[in-house]
Amino acid sequence: MPRRSATIGTTIIVGAIVLFALITLTSSYTQVKYGTVGMVTRFGRITNRIMTPGLNWKAPFVDKVVIYRTQELIYVTEEEVGFEEGPGTYTDYPTDTTTADGQQITVKYSVRFRIDPEKITQIANEIGREEDVVDKVIKFHSRILARNIPKEYEALDLYTGNIQQVQDQFEEQLRPLLEAKGVKLEAFGLRKIDFQDDYVQAIEQKQIEAENVTTESHRAEQARWRAQSAIEEAKGEAQATIENARGDAERIKLLAVGNADRIKLIAEAEAEAILLKGEILKQYPEIIQLEFVNALQNPDSRVSWGIMPQESVLPFLNITPEGPGGTR
Repeated sequence: MPRRSATIGTTIIVGAIVLFALITLTSSYTQVKYGTVGMVTRFGRITNRIMTPGLNWKAPFVDKVVIYRTQELIYVTEEEVGFEEGPGTYTDYPTDTTTADGQQITVKYSVRFRIDPEKITQIANEIGREEDVVDKVIKFHSRILARNIPKEYEALDLYTGNIQQVQDQFEEQLRPLLEAKGVKLEAFGLRKIDFQDDYVQAIEQKQIEAENVTTESHRAEQARWRAQSAIEEAKGEAQATIENARGDAERIKLLAVGNADRIKLIAEAEAEAILLKGEILKQYPEIIQLEFVNALQNPDSRVSWGIMPQESVLPFLNITPEGPGGTR
C-alpha cells in the first residue's frame, strides 16, 4: 500500500513537471499577426524590443507583449456613434463651431492614419496603447482644428465655396502634429458641413432671387442684342443705298465726261485733218485739178468753176456737197 502511494505521488510530480514545462514552453513564444507589431515589456518596463509578424520568443512569465496595429486606421465623425464602417474604425461625434460671420455649423470629417512601427517605443512611453493614440492624438488635434479653421471663413464661402481649400488647410496643419507623436497621416477628408435650417433656407431663397435676376438679365441682354441687330441691319441697308446712289452718280459723271472728251477729240481730229489737207494742197496744187476733172466726170457731183483773170488758169472748185442752206 505505501509503495502504491509512492507511485501515485511520483506520477503526480512528474505530471506537474511536464505540465509546467508545457506552460513554460507555450508562454515562451507568442504569435504576432500581420499588420501589427508587438512591444515587449518586462515587469511593466519597456524593453525597446519590437516583435515583427510571426512567431517570436519571449521570457516566460516575465515578458508581456503589447500589440499595435500598423495597418491604416480610421477616425470618423458621424451622427451615429458606434456604427461599423469596417475594422480599424473609431467613431466619434461631429464638431460644432462657428464661421467668421457667426453662423453655427457642424463639421463632419474623417482621418486616415497609421502608427509608425519605428516609433512604437516613443508612443508607448509618451501616449500609451492604440486607443490612447486615437483619443489623445487623433481626436485631440483634429477636433481643435475643426473648431478653429472654419472660423477663418465666411459661412457663404463654406456653403458654396471651394471646400477643397479648407480640406487642404486641415491636412497641412494636422500632418506635422501627428508626425510629432509618431503617427503618419494618410489622408484627411472633410465629409460634410451642416448649417442651421434657417440659414440654409435664406441661402436657397437668395439663390432663387439671383437666378431670377440672371434670367431677367439674359432676357434684357437678348432684347438689346435684337435691337442692336435691327439697328445694324438698318445701317447696313442705308449704307448700301448711299453707296448705290453714289455709284450711279459717279457713272453718270464719268459718262458725261467721256462724251465731252470724245466730242473734243473728234473736233481736234477734224481740225487737224483740215490743216493737214491745206498743207498738202499747198505743196501739190495738181491735186485740185485732178479732183476737178473727176468731179466733172461724175454726173452726181455738184461743181462750180470758173476762170480767174490771172497769168495762169486755175479752176475754182466747190466740191462741198449741198446741204441744208448750202449753194451750188
